Amino acid sequence: MALIKPLKLRAQKVAVRKVKAPLNPVARVIVDTKVFHLDEPYSYLVGEEISSTLCVGSIVKIPFGNSLTEGIVIDRNGTDPTAGLKFIDAQISTTAPLTSAQISFFQEVAKRYGCSLWDVLRLALPSFSSTGEKKAKISPTVAVAQGAGARGVAITVKQGSLIVEEVLRISRLQSDSKTVVIVPDSKSLQKFSQIANVLLQAESAKSLRYANYLEANYLNDGIVVGLRSSIFLHLNPSDQLIIVDEADSNLYERHMPTYNVRDLALMRATEQKVIFMSACHSLEIERLIDVGYLDSQEVGTYGRSILSESTSTSHAVISEGLKRGNVLILHANVGYVQSFACQHCRNLAICSCGEKLLLGRDNKSTVCPMCGAKSANWKCSYCEKSLPRSLSKGVIKRAEDYGRSFPNVRVISASAQSPIQELPAERTLVVATPGMEPEGIYAAICLMDGEQVFGRTGLRSDEQGQLLWSNALCKLANNGEVFVSLAKEHPVVQGLTRNSWRRTHLSEIAARSSAQLPPEYRLISIEGEGLEIGNLPVIFEEMMDSGEIRTIGPIGPITPINPTDRLAGTSRLIVKYPVSLGSIVARKVYEINRVRSLQGRKVFRVSVDPYEFI
Repeated sequence: MALIKPLKLRAQKVAVRKVKAPLNPVARVIVDTKVFHLDEPYSYLVGEEISSTLCVGSIVKIPFGNSLTEGIVIDRNGTDPTAGLKFIDAQISTTAPLTSAQISFFQEVAKRYGCSLWDVLRLALPSFSSTGEKKAKISPTVAVAQGAGARGVAITVKQGSLIVEEVLRISRLQSDSKTVVIVPDSKSLQKFSQIANVLLQAESAKSLRYANYLEANYLNDGIVVGLRSSIFLHLNPSDQLIIVDEADSNLYERHMPTYNVRDLALMRATEQKVIFMSACHSLEIERLIDVGYLDSQEVGTYGRSILSESTSTSHAVISEGLKRGNVLILHANVGYVQSFACQHCRNLAICSCGEKLLLGRDNKSTVCPMCGAKSANWKCSYCEKSLPRSLSKGVIKRAEDYGRSFPNVRVISASAQSPIQELPAERTLVVATPGMEPEGIYAAICLMDGEQVFGRTGLRSDEQGQLLWSNALCKLANNGEVFVSLAKEHPVVQGLTRNSWRRTHLSEIAARSSAQLPPEYRLISIEGEGLEIGNLPVIFEEMMDSGEIRTIGPIGPITPINPTDRLAGTSRLIVKYPVSLGSIVARKVYEINRVRSLQGRKVFRVSVDPYEFI
């Protein structure tokens, strides 16, 4: 017999009656609506219970439609009408993670990149953590000191100067202010960790990441070191901003809004001192130096000898270098063997999925980098012979080959898959991929695979190659030797020989200007369904007729390398316009997307000045 449980009365919750704040009872809030066209601020009533702690920059929970969502307070006032307004449900953050100066800056960024303010907030602000907020050791007051006058400086770091020591020297010149140092990657972050008062690491736990952010945001003096999102930190007029290797691809955001750190730093240069520090600057910085917008300085006095494949061999340079100290050899490819063919029929080794196979260290096993298919004993699919022939060797295979050529020397390989931070104590021959060379001083450096490094497609591939090679040469000993695997007439060899990229860069800027490309022109990539992209040029017709802009495309359908990046089959329109137009074109594209959102259609994917178009 089933037991009948006694009935229970449901407890009825009585809503607490809220009373509006007596002073400044209205807060304007940017709401996370997740709808593109609903991006304007909304007004809410401030309850008396949170009135004393709620300020500009606070995170709040607010009713929107039939649900609760998050928002950021951007203003409090007592002049707006209060009739019909809903109350803020709760204040989430005790300490406001944003200042009014930051919000004003974010609004300018949104205009420049044709996006909503919440899109910028999403990239600038780490996920809230109540535990992290309690951990943070801060005094939530911003000390505003008088700045020494906004100015920009480009410092070229050469041999004989350590970039960490240069940053420390510059920060000591303004020891009573905050210095924010932005570096491109985790390897650089660790290098600068020794001088940082606050280190912003993406790998940190959520609570620690939020605590470090609050400490960095409200720090009034000291050094903050972080990655690209650190560009959004609060800065007083007396603070300074140092961008390390601004041409590095890691300082470009891939998600909307596709900002780059250099561009945002230049926006802040009207109020703060901004320093660009690199062994090789981008064409944008070179142009600004040329027109006098940025001052130019050089540090480092070491000399060197440049030998090309026209006048010497890498083996001779390595042999001489090992007599004096460590030797570094840069090769472009990671791993063991990147591609191989059949020795018998010379056909390329291809997986059934269509990708090139990678050969194992036993010279028999293979693996496909795309589908993961493995084979213990490879056989050619054309002639069924088992005779692999290496076509593209990685640094591990190269290290083995150099070990046979120099049997009495320790040989090590370094790459992103097997990083090595510092040189061993003994004399060493290092084979590394560009950017992953261990810290130390080298008697000789060999820059290999030059045609591969400077033969890649992409608008900024040469800039990246020049930067990586220049950074490596900063580790060269005084009067050391450099072997370059290019002919002596090549522009890269000429730049290395002159120990300056200026002439090469100015020539490239002139060529790009005639083709209406950066740095004197800006590019916007708009992606969407083919037919709709095809109709876009009509919208820009008036600006095109006046000669202000030019469009390329529609191009497509696009087949992306990484299918998760964008939908296959979409088309693209590229809009080119002079930098003098500022944010006009980006705002035009923003209005197009806003109308599409109002009509219930999917908004276009917009990339302003993307690093690459692939």
